[in-house]
Amino acid sequence: MTIIDKYDPELQELLGPCMFDSMLFDKTLFPEEVTTDFSILHKKIFEVIDAPGKKKAIAAPRGLGKTTLAKLRVIKAILFREVNFIIYLSNSATSAEMQTESIKRLLQQSESVQKYFGDIKFSKDGMKDSFSKQSWVAYGDVFILPRGAGQQVRGLNWLGHRPGLIIIDDLETVELVRSNEQREKLLTWFFSDLMKTESKYGEPAEFIYIDTIKHEDALLQNLIDADDWLTVNTPDKVLSICDQDFNTYDPNYMTTEEIKQEYKNHQGSETQKDRTDLFYMEYMNIPISLKDAIFKEESFKYYTECGDHLEVVQQLNGLDEWKTLSIPVKDLVTVVIADPARTIKMHSADSGIVVVSVYRSLGMIFLREAIGQKVRPDALYDIMFNLVLMYNASLLAVEENGLHEFVSQPIKNEMHKRGIYPTYIGLNAKGDKDLRISNSLSPAYRLGYIYHNKSNCTRIENQLIWHPKSKLKDIIDAFSYITPIMDEYAMYFDPDDLDNDYEDEFAELDNDEIEEYERII
Repeated sequence: MTIIDKYDPELQELLGPCMFDSMLFDKTLFPEEVTTDFSILHKKIFEVIDAPGKKKAIAAPRGLGKTTLAKLRVIKAILFREVNFIIYLSNSATSAEMQTESIKRLLQQSESVQKYFGDIKFSKDGMKDSFSKQSWVAYGDVFILPRGAGQQVRGLNWLGHRPGLIIIDDLETVELVRSNEQREKLLTWFFSDLMKTESKYGEPAEFIYIDTIKHEDALLQNLIDADDWLTVNTPDKVLSICDQDFNTYDPNYMTTEEIKQEYKNHQGSETQKDRTDLFYMEYMNIPISLKDAIFKEESFKYYTECGDHLEVVQQLNGLDEWKTLSIPVKDLVTVVIADPARTIKMHSADSGIVVVSVYRSLGMIFLREAIGQKVRPDALYDIMFNLVLMYNASLLAVEENGLHEFVSQPIKNEMHKRGIYPTYIGLNAKGDKDLRISNSLSPAYRLGYIYHNKSNCTRIENQLIWHPKSKLKDIIDAFSYITPIMDEYAMYFDPDDLDNDYEDEFAELDNDEIEEYERII
């Protein structure tokens, strides 16, 4: 028996469909909160909210009334007694308490609720000291508990009831997602605590997470990428108000002209800081400004591996003609660069390995291999030395991260054991990683020096495009060392006049450096 069975047939006909249609419920019982027609974007949100399944993640843009929809979902669960225990979760306890107090006011002030469900009574019955002082009970049998991110939620039980509905609204803040440690801390709490609140033996709890994506490695993005969470039905599983040219997806919600004006309002000026990154994040669920990204797709150039040579197709300057360059492999200086994972268990985090060849004559840098994967030390050695042999690399560079001989000794030992003798370079990270990546690689891309192997560049290009908010940075971090390596070993590009000699360059080197330089080149 449902709560509406006690009503007469006419009311049952009115309220019955509202139990299964959240959009109809909102329009029917809270017309004062829903003053305009729902847009296409709203309807996509309702499709997820009302879909079968217990885990739902919704990335929606700013201004759609996400919080209002979340609060009305709680009210629907209260009025129809869907569950006995509801948690409303937000980025802080204060924020969650404000929303649950707003829910209480909506229930008290709604004429429709009064008309169809009678006077609603609230109480504090059955509260324990461990619960929030702002928690309350509706109708004597539905307990509402506000909670902030990181607060205790595991093991909660009210009068024998475990949480049956968990609304997660605006959980992550911009400040929180900037730190890898804070993101990892929230993710751990979410899966080890929050997801364990439901009863092991009763009906599974329903989780509804609604927010905007504030980082490529945000918790919401991780849920959207997971196979067991329902998301909105769009190609990239998020909602945006427009395409990348600012053409609207829903003119009833926001016209193209309004969107372009909003973007213009976010652009900087002499007196105002540029905020286009906020526009992309809040309105398009893209956590970085594509217009001002450090690395852009149009900067990526490609080449083809062809046995003993590389082929590069280039457009002649100022002409609609193309030429194919053949670069002999024997003329390249090649280095294998490895950035091992910085964890005690190396196989639990990604290590980055790249193969880079420099062609001094024409000022080209070829990214020939770009690998990022979780590996144990022995497997990492196999990958490194196989790449050294495969590409005839004269240099092997490994980030030692302050451990020095604890990293270099096993690798050098493997070199002697395997009879492979590239010049070993111990790398040490200096300064901020994001800044190091930007300063090292951005000029080379902008000047057109770098060429990607089209067959294996997808992962590194993804990390570059999303930098500095990329989910993983293992490959681009390894690649960023090419600049100091080129500087250390005087791998400077030849001048346009190829007949020029290098006496001035060699005059600055001592005998040992000259011998090492000649061996590598």
